[in-house]
Amino acid sequence: MDSYDTVIIGYPIWWGIAAWPVDTFVEANNFSGKTVIPFCTSSSSGLGQSGELLADLAGTGNWQEGMRFRSNPSDDDIKSWTDNLVD
Repeated sequence: MDSYDTVIIGYPIWWGIAAWPVDTFVEANNFSGKTVIPFCTSSSSGLGQSGELLADLAGTGNWQEGMRFRSNPSDDDIKSWTDNLVD
């Protein structure tokens, strides 16, 4: 983790929030000096405040606005999103 400047965290949405195993991961890591970009998958729920809640749990890092993908996103949708992440 120390060698990364940017961390992209993906997770499923469970009842409108990030799945609890992701909470454990976020709490266990130090995101100081890192840009953190969340994304989630869900067939019905939106991204909601899941990214903000994870940022609060982390307490460190420069958390960016996340992205929500529906079930079975196309390769083009994913590529379009990741291409826009590159400076």
